[in-house]
Amino acid sequence: MIGTDGQQIGSSGPVSIVAVSSDGTLTTLEKNVAGSPSVVGRDDGQAWAWAVQTNSPACGSSSRAAFDVYTDNGNGAKKIGSASFGAGVTQVSLVAWTAAGIVAQGDNACGGPADPSTLTISPAILIDPATGAATGLAGRIGTDCNFEDIVDNGTIACSLGSSPAIRVIAPDGTQTNYSVPGLTSRRCLNGGVALSPDAGFAAVSILCPTSSGTRLVLLDVASGHVVTVTGGSSLTPTLWTPDGTLIATELGAHKTYSVATSGVATLINATYAAQTSIG
Repeated sequence: MIGTDGQQIGSSGPVSIVAVSSDGTLTTLEKNVAGSPSVVGRDDGQAWAWAVQTNSPACGSSSRAAFDVYTDNGNGAKKIGSASFGAGVTQVSLVAWTAAGIVAQGDNACGGPADPSTLTISPAILIDPATGAATGLAGRIGTDCNFEDIVDNGTIACSLGSSPAIRVIAPDGTQTNYSVPGLTSRRCLNGGVALSPDAGFAAVSILCPTSSGTRLVLLDVASGHVVTVTGGSSLTPTLWTPDGTLIATELGAHKTYSVATSGVATLINATYAAQTSIG
């Protein structure tokens, strides 16, 4: 796991980027990184990247949210490039790093607690880790879709803001929309969407204020068939292993499950909840 350490809530001092091993040991990867960096680890665990905002617009400002991106594969940190989002974005975060590239997402933190963003759709940018070149993803996923996940071959999953559906975008740009039973509004996607490594399945967590608990479903991308996961309650997708097993965690409980593509969940740890980062 990759996270940050050393900065207290409300402070603006430098932080360290750390790796957390399975036994809880912390290893410092970067020291004294300024600017409240957003950090993501590469999927193979052999490198990490972070974004530092160079311009954080005030609420209502027409200026762009700009940021620098740095990477390190264990041989020293280097700045790979800079990018910016259009007006309306106030904060930037890195959300994924696969063989397809690094994804940064923009948001707006000017809303109230019940609606933390004033943006209808949060824009996303794909950054080439070799050159630093940045490309907006709206042209691939559409201006009506929120980025959710990307896998090595470039397949992307996003959630439609205008209707309760998931869109999957193939490497050749083909877009397919899938209706997921029980997904009644954009708020039901709080649990997230995660693609399997081969993009054959999408795990979708459905959390609605008017329904009891959380449902986890598996969408077969080829057929469109949806299976509700059984064997656990209030599960959300955490990650897919390289061999195609979904790891899920139970909301409100320190429990971790493995989920087969058949939809059967098996408890693998009743003490700890799996996670991919720390604050």
